[in-house]
Amino acid sequence: MSAPAFRIRAVETGERPVTLRLGFRFGNTLVERTSEAYLRVTLEGPGGTAQGVAAQLMVPRWFDKRSERSNEQTVDDLRRAVASAARLAPGLRGSVAALAAELRAGALAALSEGPDPLPRLAAGFGPALLEMALIDAACRALGCSFAAAVQGDALGLAALAPPDLGAEPLRAHLARLRPAPEIALRHTVGYDAPLTAREVRARPDALPVSLDEVIAATGVRWFKIKLKGDPQADIARLEAIATVLEPLGPVGATLDANEQYGPEAFAEFLARLAAAPRLAGLRAGLAFIEQPFARDTALETRAPAGPPLIIDESDDADDAFPRALALGWAGVSVKSCKGVLRALLNSARVAGSGGGAFLSAEDLTCQPGLCLQQDTAMAALAGARHIERNGHHFAGGMQGAGQAEREAALAAHPDLYRPGARGPEPAIAGGRLRLGSLDGPGFASAPGPDFTTMNNRNFQEETGQ
Repeated sequence: MSAPAFRIRAVETGERPVTLRLGFRFGNTLVERTSEAYLRVTLEGPGGTAQGVAAQLMVPRWFDKRSERSNEQTVDDLRRAVASAARLAPGLRGSVAALAAELRAGALAALSEGPDPLPRLAAGFGPALLEMALIDAACRALGCSFAAAVQGDALGLAALAPPDLGAEPLRAHLARLRPAPEIALRHTVGYDAPLTAREVRARPDALPVSLDEVIAATGVRWFKIKLKGDPQADIARLEAIATVLEPLGPVGATLDANEQYGPEAFAEFLARLAAAPRLAGLRAGLAFIEQPFARDTALETRAPAGPPLIIDESDDADDAFPRALALGWAGVSVKSCKGVLRALLNSARVAGSGGGAFLSAEDLTCQPGLCLQQDTAMAALAGARHIERNGHHFAGGMQGAGQAEREAALAAHPDLYRPGARGPEPAIAGGRLRLGSLDGPGFASAPGPDFTTMNNRNFQEETGQ
């Protein structure tokens, strides 16, 4: 399968408000409400026209953690990023990979200028969302699934292969990728989340709130535990969590520092972690520690000895992972909000490392529906075998979707969803999600969102708006 060229005819953006049932902390901010961004693109190609869609939650204060920015300002900045990419898109022509690269470069240049420039991670949000919709539209134009398009390099990624990979090795790697039939979930344990039912002070509904309730309801055996940057407090918190997990026997765990540590404090944390007798079981199942250092300095800091470290917030460019590997970091997170094509490049780097590197799949509160579907399909194809999933726990319910859209999602994905009190919810069984229905035509987008339920903005080639 060769990589066809497409012309972008139109882009439509929209959003839906999302209210969290449980407040969620990213670093030093509490998120209680935000919006989910939607995008629809119309492509013209060899077989006529096709449309593709994508969705991402606009998470406050993760893409941009500058202390002077409020939650609302950082969400507005993500809107700017989406609008910038959408404004640049109409009239562009090329393969999906070439279009995505041109849009990313243009949006980053536009948003880095002026009195209020955006950090690269925030500026890249809009291009990443549009990239996802381009992939969906191309797959629909070709009548194939996301996996088939990747395997045949129909997106044109090999033609733009970076020097450390090369076109033919990358093409061979893509051809070997296979969609996974299921994936294990990692449940996020916030550093202020209740661990047992008796700690729950208020219940928004009848769904699980505390860690022990989630375990009983879902059978999950992987956990992502948030740290706060205080060695003594973090070890005490881990010991409390270990007490809840101990009856389960062997479990898997990852730790997420969310840029909260400096090198000296982190060295103290690692020493305490290694010495704590009550954490022996947790240490045995510890897969990695995520982004302990600030994104601005992490790629200038050699990884210390101890558990493997991965970058997440520092992954703001296609060459970030190779730079991290050169400093002894072991892995990188893949997130569709940072770029599906970047995730595929990093998957190839992992495959070529001879076992010396790995990738992880992180959530960023993907909501049930289009966002969850596309992000999970991407991560599973890239090689992840467990994935952080927390959007359904902290918000969920396909908020803003009408009854017809919710019923269509249940019908299209009876393996992935089940009916819930607030709408479709992930059908987690034994700590796992089944993914078979995602491997259909398009990029895991069936049935697609109803744009008539949103306040929309249109960008078309004919008007240049």
